[in-house]
Amino acid sequence: MNSQVRKYIPVGLLVLIAVIVVVAIAQVSRGPTKKPTPERVVPLAPEVAKYKQEPTISLYRHKLGGTVQWLPLEKYLEGVVAAEVGTNPPLEALKAQAIVARTLTLALINYQGGTPEHKTNACDLHTHFQAYDESQVTDKIRKAVSATRGQVLTYNGRFIYAEFHSCSGGKTASIEEAFPKLAEAASAYIKPLASPGMKYAPAKERKWTVKIPRWELKNILGPESGSLDDIKISKRGPSGRALVITAGKASIPAVDLRTQLGPDRLKSTMITSIRPQGDYVVFTGKGWGHGAGMEQWGAYAMAKKGKSAADIVTYYYPGTRLVTLWK
Repeated sequence: MNSQVRKYIPVGLLVLIAVIVVVAIAQVSRGPTKKPTPERVVPLAPEVAKYKQEPTISLYRHKLGGTVQWLPLEKYLEGVVAAEVGTNPPLEALKAQAIVARTLTLALINYQGGTPEHKTNACDLHTHFQAYDESQVTDKIRKAVSATRGQVLTYNGRFIYAEFHSCSGGKTASIEEAFPKLAEAASAYIKPLASPGMKYAPAKERKWTVKIPRWELKNILGPESGSLDDIKISKRGPSGRALVITAGKASIPAVDLRTQLGPDRLKSTMITSIRPQGDYVVFTGKGWGHGAGMEQWGAYAMAKKGKSAADIVTYYYPGTRLVTLWK
């Protein structure tokens, strides 16, 4: 192009033409643009999809002399939320508890037969199923349950084992640490996660000490445990929880030791030290509960920061889907 022609074409237009040419060449070199692949929504499993309306469940009442009650599920959940967390948490934390309790109830009914020892769908003991106390239900709890009516969490279309606990000690447990028998079913969505509940949990849950008589531990561990002077945590899990406790030639999974001593006595397997002291063995630790899934004090903390119930449950059960089965 000679100077006579160039002076009649604005410089800005020349720049624009050059940019268009460069972009066109780049597009050709990359080939055709691919559309993003939409996220695949897994169909609900038959045991989930069958719930077109609210079911009625049977509840074994230890507190009422072994009687059996039949309750609409949502009414049952009001008593569970009341017994498990009370009325103190923010509304979004109560809603999160309702979602989790609804999901766990249906998972246990469909995958483990509810409470087969009582031949019912559920019972009112937290060590067997979930705590339940209808006398503590308030309007705030009713609102939380109603606002989440029919909402459950699924993974690959199935109900999840939506385990929950009071205080994690700062980090939740892997499913292998808390419920080894559920490892195959729940390891994809129950993982160690940082949890903020220590800020609000009561002192007795943040840190605890319990003295166990030597004779009691020897009865559990057996004669190969020796004097117990060398009792120790021989293996820890990914969250730092005790997996195996040994003494002498004896060993026991920490979850089994907690079960035998009592879950409200040895409050968690987040054990920080074990030391013999005279006729006792002193355990110190953090947290209260098995540690898997949603930390109730963590949900409290997240709700205080403005997180929604959906935010809370999808954080504690990563990769899960929140669906509504009935209105």
